[in-house]
Amino acid sequence: MEGHGSRAVLLEALQALYHHPDPAIRTAANQWLDQFQHTMEAWQVSDNVLHDPSSNLEALYFCAQTIRTKVQRDYEDLPPNAPLSLRNSLMTLLIKFRQGPPTVRTQLCLGMVALAVHMPPEEWGTGGVVQWLGKELGSHADAIPCLLELVTVLPQEAQSYKISVRPERRRQFQRELVGSVQDAFSLLTSCLREESLREQVLRAFAAWMRLSYGMSAATLATHPLVAASLAGLDSEQTFDAAVDAATELIRFTVSGNPVDLASHMSLVQVIVPRIMALKPRFAAAVKAAVAEKRAQQEIGETNGYDGEDEDEDTMKGMAYLFAEMGESYVDLIASGSNEALMIVEAIAEVTSHPDDNISAITFNFWHRLSQTLTSSDEQEELEEEAAVAAEREKRIAIFKPTFELLVSLVSFRVTYPAGFEAWRKDELADFKQTRYAVADMLLDAAAVLGGDATLRLLSQPLLQMAANVDNGGSWEWRSVEASLYCIRAIAKAVPLSENLILPQVLGILSKLPPQPQLLYTSSLTVASLADWLGVAPSARPLLPLLLGLLTNALSVPEDPCAAAALALKHVCDACSKELGQSVEALLELYRQVMSGQGNFHLASEDELQLVEGLSIVVSALPADKLPHAMEALCIPVMVPLEELVAAAQQSGSSQTFTANQYIAHIDRIGNIFRYVTQPDILAGVFQRMWPLLKLVFVQRAADGKSMERLCRACKYAVRNCGRALGAVMGLLLEELQERFQQQQHSCLLYLASEVIKVYGSDPGCASYLGTLITVLFGQTIRLLQSIQDFTSKPDVADDCFLLASRCIRYCPHLLVPSPTMAPLFSCAMTGITIQHREACRSILTFFQDFLDLPTSHSGKQFRAAVDAVALPAGPTLTRLVIGCLVGALPESRMDEVIQVLLSMTRLYGQLVAQWAQEVIALIPASVVKDAERVSFLQAISMAVNGTDSPTLTRSIEEMSDVCRRNRKVREAVQNALQPATLAACQVSS
Repeated sequence: MEGHGSRAVLLEALQALYHHPDPAIRTAANQWLDQFQHTMEAWQVSDNVLHDPSSNLEALYFCAQTIRTKVQRDYEDLPPNAPLSLRNSLMTLLIKFRQGPPTVRTQLCLGMVALAVHMPPEEWGTGGVVQWLGKELGSHADAIPCLLELVTVLPQEAQSYKISVRPERRRQFQRELVGSVQDAFSLLTSCLREESLREQVLRAFAAWMRLSYGMSAATLATHPLVAASLAGLDSEQTFDAAVDAATELIRFTVSGNPVDLASHMSLVQVIVPRIMALKPRFAAAVKAAVAEKRAQQEIGETNGYDGEDEDEDTMKGMAYLFAEMGESYVDLIASGSNEALMIVEAIAEVTSHPDDNISAITFNFWHRLSQTLTSSDEQEELEEEAAVAAEREKRIAIFKPTFELLVSLVSFRVTYPAGFEAWRKDELADFKQTRYAVADMLLDAAAVLGGDATLRLLSQPLLQMAANVDNGGSWEWRSVEASLYCIRAIAKAVPLSENLILPQVLGILSKLPPQPQLLYTSSLTVASLADWLGVAPSARPLLPLLLGLLTNALSVPEDPCAAAALALKHVCDACSKELGQSVEALLELYRQVMSGQGNFHLASEDELQLVEGLSIVVSALPADKLPHAMEALCIPVMVPLEELVAAAQQSGSSQTFTANQYIAHIDRIGNIFRYVTQPDILAGVFQRMWPLLKLVFVQRAADGKSMERLCRACKYAVRNCGRALGAVMGLLLEELQERFQQQQHSCLLYLASEVIKVYGSDPGCASYLGTLITVLFGQTIRLLQSIQDFTSKPDVADDCFLLASRCIRYCPHLLVPSPTMAPLFSCAMTGITIQHREACRSILTFFQDFLDLPTSHSGKQFRAAVDAVALPAGPTLTRLVIGCLVGALPESRMDEVIQVLLSMTRLYGQLVAQWAQEVIALIPASVVKDAERVSFLQAISMAVNGTDSPTLTRSIEEMSDVCRRNRKVREAVQNALQPATLAACQVSS
């Protein structure tokens, strides 16, 4: 596969790619072909193959794709006269392949459109590109399908960033197409005579409607293309294309800012009746689908509704139209007029469809309608509030019956069907997604109906079944589970004052059969109502029953025990004071779970829920009960860790045991430090635990996972104990310092940053904190000598500069004037182009904090120290920052980089403008035009003067687009801007 990209080698590579049995040969062929597409030779070779009548389909498709790709990204490589020759060749090829193969023709169409984006408008004649294409292809009757494909992709590609064109040219091309809308409509109208072309015509019309927002609605209302689009809804052949066109017409009527529906009403009055005419057809389809599903259930099939594909696609198309109409006109619909209610009725018909996927198409409309009905404008004048509220309540009253119906239309969809146990994973996942969507829908309904009213509707089947059971009936667990799931979904909407339904619902839970799914949902229902349990007087008699239910669920493996642990945590949180009377029983349950006694099946993460809950309850105890309870809370988690550490000492190696064995115990301790809110008591616990924790530091020093969890536990202790830790803090910092010198785990840096937050402003800690950061930064700077070092250790870079930022914020006197600052600043410049998101963000934040310090109220004293570091590095930093903006970092980081540039302008003013001018001059003239340079530098000057930072942002985005428009340009820019003193960085793709 070596050698030049000659035609023979190309054909050989294609033969190998598609037909060689050896995967290694196919991979090599693919690599060669990819490299070939980047060569200048690819233009001529591909063109020759396409014109050769003997070329096979594989060669034709690859070469058409190559031409398309090269026009999109490598147009600037062409000699001055080549574009016209290329256009003529492409047109010849389009005529040649006007009847296929379709895949080749599509690639050629995309190539022609990309060429139209690049070439200036004067090259297409006074009529523009649409008229030019019409003249060239219109004379061939059998080329009209090809012409329609071209006309369709023109507006679709108008904003494509696959085409590497300057931003100004892209905007100009879009304006050219907007000016050609009438030409396109005329061309499409002329093609309506051919019935076989109607589908293509409607697809093209839909594409051009996205550019026609300046047209008059009255003109469109009587336009033949609009009539054809709406008439196409009655034809099976054109239905899909007609749906697309009708959708764009609806969106046109709500275009503009602000939306002026009145000016589009003439078109609305044409569209809405035509779409509403589909309602009887859809209603009949729903009726047939319901009957089919019922028949399936009667014969025991469990796969649900599964109509013919074409019928289902048609139903989805109609559903999309109803939903699009509803979402677009939701403000009008919310007025509650008779016409609006007819649209709502049609959308409710869609919601009632037994196919969950079709029903869900309407859910966003109901969400928006609920928001529109219930939202209030905070800007309303006070004297108008009463009138506005009265009008809102009037509208809500109109729609309450609809939302009550909606509750019944969606709530049944969460019921587990018979035979669900045999579902595949994907089927179960789809069902869960349906349940999540229904839960959201019920919350939208509750916003309109009120949480208590919605609760009454959803609880009726459950309470009725409970009454039947009391009269000798039996539980149907699937129906019970569905009711509980729905009640749980709206728990946040139920008023805390509700005292009629919830006591009955929660009282039923302990009577239900121990079916796993039912137990799981029952536990989560308790969790969702924990806040109500914490405040409602009628809840207190229920607590013992519910705690018993959750305790029993802890012994049921997998989902039920996990849900029970979560529920216990929430109940402990919401009812911490009430549970003080039951703390001994809870601590005994806790002891049994932690020690492995009893028949409990909690995973490690579920045990942490229990630790969290008990920590909250213990924190709420009176002072006289707190010491004993803290001991009972800590012993069950300390003893297993002590035993593990002792066993490791006895064996002579901690490696005998896995990291997970240590982590399980460390995480439990960490949760105690995190959720106990008694600083003095907690500090005493940490002090007693320190010898044990120090042994773990020593035993697991080389294990990153264990160290990360151990540092996390210490972090929570530092946060919650604060300065109550006292002398033990010095021991912790000595250990941290020693460990980092031996094993450079990033978590040690993060723990140090937490210490800085708490102790940084304490003058009594300055000495040992100064020593700490000197050691940590010195070691880190030695680790991060090049961009490759940053890339291989992004977590260390992330936490290092997080620590540096916190030092600047909490104790700048320890870092900024120190000898460490200059090498740390230089280190940050070395790593600024790291592609790792969090590490890059930490470095950029560090620069911003450092440069903003002298301009802050409390940081003026550090101006000389900052200048000593930043001024000598200013030109290089400016070069790096601009390099980041124009390609060295992804566009998603642009806002953060701009903030660094703005910090520089605030601090050094005109100097930054001077540095920026020197940097911009380095970018090759072939990449950036003089006008683009001037615009960028003017924006910098405006930012220096503090006048208009949005202008700077827009100018930077423009320059970024120019410098990122293709790979060759990006590489040229980055090669020009990368300082020679820094290691080369990888250019972002």
